[in-house]
Amino acid sequence: MRAPTAVAVVAFLAGIPAAISGVSAQSTVRAVALAGDPAPGGGSFEHFGVESLPIVAPANTKGQVAFFATMLRSTASEAFFLASQGRAVRVVAEGDPVPGGGVFSGFGRHPIPALNERGDVAFAAAVVGGRTVEGIFLRNARGLRPVVVTGGGAPGLPSGTIAAVDAPALNDRDDVAFLASVRRGRDVVEAVYAVVGGRLTKVVAQGDPAPAGGTFAGFGPPVINNRRRVAFAAVVEGRAVPGGIFVAEGPAIRMVTGAGSETPIGGIFVKFSERVTQNDAGAVAFTAVLKSAEAEQGIFVVDDDRLRKVTALGETAPGGGTFAHFSLWPALAADGSVAFAAAVDGSAVQVALFVASARGTARVVALGDVLGPNRRLASFGLYPVVALSPAGGLTFATTPGAAVGIEGLFFVAPPPR
Repeated sequence: MRAPTAVAVVAFLAGIPAAISGVSAQSTVRAVALAGDPAPGGGSFEHFGVESLPIVAPANTKGQVAFFATMLRSTASEAFFLASQGRAVRVVAEGDPVPGGGVFSGFGRHPIPALNERGDVAFAAAVVGGRTVEGIFLRNARGLRPVVVTGGGAPGLPSGTIAAVDAPALNDRDDVAFLASVRRGRDVVEAVYAVVGGRLTKVVAQGDPAPAGGTFAGFGPPVINNRRRVAFAAVVEGRAVPGGIFVAEGPAIRMVTGAGSETPIGGIFVKFSERVTQNDAGAVAFTAVLKSAEAEQGIFVVDDDRLRKVTALGETAPGGGTFAHFSLWPALAADGSVAFAAAVDGSAVQVALFVASARGTARVVALGDVLGPNRRLASFGLYPVVALSPAGGLTFATTPGAAVGIEGLFFVAPPPR
C-alpha cells in the first residue's frame, strides 16, 4: 500500500492535540481492541497500523470488524484479526503456513484488510520460502486460500507477469478487486484486476484508452460491489481530462465524473481522492478539490450519474464552527449515508467524525470525548479515516496525543431505523 499520493487529495489532518470539548461520546461507542489488551494467540496488542498509512478497520452489518495489529511478547509480530460481539479471533499471523508452500512474512506493507457480510476476510501479504513472494489471500468458513499470487500470468497483458499486488476489495460473493503491478520485459505496468467467480480478469491497465480521451496512467485502490461493478479513481495522460472517477461493468468502462467537470456548487473538479467508496445501489462517494467554486474542497456522491454535494469547506459543522479540512476519503453506507473526518475552525472541537444522511449531518465523536473509564480521545492519528458497514456502523482509530490519551479501535453502532 502506498502512502496517499498520486490522485489523492492533498489536504490531510495531522495528529492535532485534543481540546477538552465537554461532549461525552455516545453510549453506543464500544472498544474493538485497545493497545495493551491481550491478543488472541498470545501477547498483547501494540499498534493498529503502520507509520504514514491510514488505519482502516472495515465492519459489516453483523458488527464484525476486521483489523491489522502489531503485537508485543508474541511469537508473531503482526497479524490480522476479526472481532465479533466483544471477542476477537486471529485470522492469520506472521509465520503461519501459506497454502501452496512457504510462510507469511508480514502484512505491514499491506495493512488494510477487506471484509464482507459473511465475515470473510481478504488481505495482501508477503511470503518467504514458497513459490511466490507476495499474494492476496482469503479466509472464509472453508479455510485459507490464495486468490492471486505474484509470478503468475497477467490476463489481458500479453507476456505479462504479476509482480506485485495490493489493496484488495471484497464483495459478498468472495469476488476480489485489487491493484497489481505487471512486469512486461523491462517495463512495469500498473493495473486493476478482479477475480470474479474464480477467474482472474484485467479490469483496466496503464496505457489503456480512457473513455473521455487520453490513456490511463495510474489508479487508486478499486472497490467492488455485489453487482460486480468495480469503481476506481484514475489519472489520465494525453489531451483529455487529467483524471476522474470511473466504473467498470464487465468490459465496459465509463467515467462518472472527471477533472474539469462542473460541480454541484459551481466551478470545476480539479483532483479526486485516491480511494472512493461504493455501495450496492451503485452510488460512489469521494472527496475532491475544486476550482472557482463556492469552496475549495468538498465531499460528493455520484448516484445514477447524478452528482450531489454532501458537504463542503466553510459550511457550518454540527456542534459549532465551520469545516476547515476533510479526511482523505469518505465512507458510504447502503442507504447513501456518508461518514467522514473533518477539522473544524471556530469551535472548541478541533477534529471530529461526522455522518451525513437524509436526516441531516450529525457529529458522532470528537477529540476530547470520553470513550470509557479513564479513556479520553486525544488524537485520531496522522490520517483520520472512518469505515462504514452497509448498515451504518462506524469504525475509527485513536492514537495518543502529546503522550496522553488512548490507542485503539472503536465501533459506533448504527442509529435506530
